[in-house]
Amino acid sequence: MEALIGQFSRFAVSTDLDTNDWVMAATEFGVNDTLKDIDRFHASWDHRDNDQQANTTQFLREVAEEDEDKAVGVMKRIYTLADTDTDTLEKYPALEILENQNPGTEVLHTAFRSEQFIDINNVPGTFYPDLVDDINQCYSLGVNDATLVLTRKLLENLIIDILRKEYGKQEIDLYYLPDNRRFQNFSTLISNFEKNLGDFEHLSSGLDSDFIDELDSFRQDANAEAHSIETSITEEEMEDYREQAQHSAQVLFRIQENM
Repeated sequence: MEALIGQFSRFAVSTDLDTNDWVMAATEFGVNDTLKDIDRFHASWDHRDNDQQANTTQFLREVAEEDEDKAVGVMKRIYTLADTDTDTLEKYPALEILENQNPGTEVLHTAFRSEQFIDINNVPGTFYPDLVDDINQCYSLGVNDATLVLTRKLLENLIIDILRKEYGKQEIDLYYLPDNRRFQNFSTLISNFEKNLGDFEHLSSGLDSDFIDELDSFRQDANAEAHSIETSITEEEMEDYREQAQHSAQVLFRIQENM
């Protein structure tokens, strides 16, 4: 439901729908009082203000908390009023259930993808298994931008842990800025890792300049999606990202394990 509401809210604000469309849908499903209680919902839709998507998300969440079928019904009604094209479901795959004749909440439990984004057995540690699970959950639901951002977090933290384990506090500047009390940014981490690549080549195969290029390419792509107003990642692009992420994570986990 969270994936559907998140993608639907983003989709809705990109259309030419107006406040009257929402009032009609809310009245039809008996949730107009909930709509009225959302501060600035009408104003944000009348004037296309910056909080338009946030207010839409809040309304749909409150309806779903009381009755998920009504929330799906409202989204279905609004979806039928909006102009859609062949790219709509590529951008917002969760909306596919709204094209079902009688969408019910049971449809929400169907995964949109069966394969995993990061397919690694026995992920070590306590932090990484949960993070990998979150990544795969987002991917299965079709939330592409979150999948990439969380994978970026995974790779970034793996490099931090590898540099910290190898060099400790003696060369802390490689991964941490004590004066600023924060870790180095991902770009600097990759650069520092590359400069010291010779210290790790014996720990894993496939550790070369091509690997660094692949890692940096994924960093840039994930950054772009994290700051994009509209998610428009194709299935072909996600498959490429999946292959890059899988290989990068395997190599880094292998290094960490063999240290």
